[in-house]
Amino acid sequence: LWRDGAYGAERWGDVLEGQTRLFVGPRFGLGFHRAAGLRGAFLFDVERKGLRDGIALPWPSGQLLDAEAVFDGDTVWLLLAEEFGGRTVHHAVLLGPDGVVRASNWAEAGNGSWLGTLRGKCAVGGALFCATDAGLTRVENRQGQLEAVREFPDAEPFVDAGCQLLLSREGLMVVGAQDLTVLRMT
Repeated sequence: LWRDGAYGAERWGDVLEGQTRLFVGPRFGLGFHRAAGLRGAFLFDVERKGLRDGIALPWPSGQLLDAEAVFDGDTVWLLLAEEFGGRTVHHAVLLGPDGVVRASNWAEAGNGSWLGTLRGKCAVGGALFCATDAGLTRVENRQGQLEAVREFPDAEPFVDAGCQLLLSREGLMVVGAQDLTVLRMT
């Protein structure tokens, strides 16, 4: 793993070449690899060299299909899709910068819930906002479980499960297939 430094490329740490997936937030990054039954995860600080190896994730046991990560200050929401027993299951894991799992949950893909898709999520102030076909859903850590704590059905005309959500100065930006919409909470 390399990073652009003041005097050129700086070596940050060793990873499995061609087998590592990286996600980087404003303060720290998350990486993991799965190769021939070997699974591993690590965190790294964006300002200091080195990797914090050996992060214990609740790994899905099936074939990993996709992964996404959303950062919010000192947390990262890791979203994983796996195929297991002929069905696709999505997992959500909330991690702190120390690598400790703070909360998790899972759901069947396409079930219409906040975890029915991996994308269309934006982390703000310790919560995860999720675009669904029924509007927005706010998800929070409730005693180690990631739970939908509030629904926003009034947002349904402006969002769907295929939208991307971004935080802007004006509010929550919804990036759809044909348009951009800013949602403001009042």
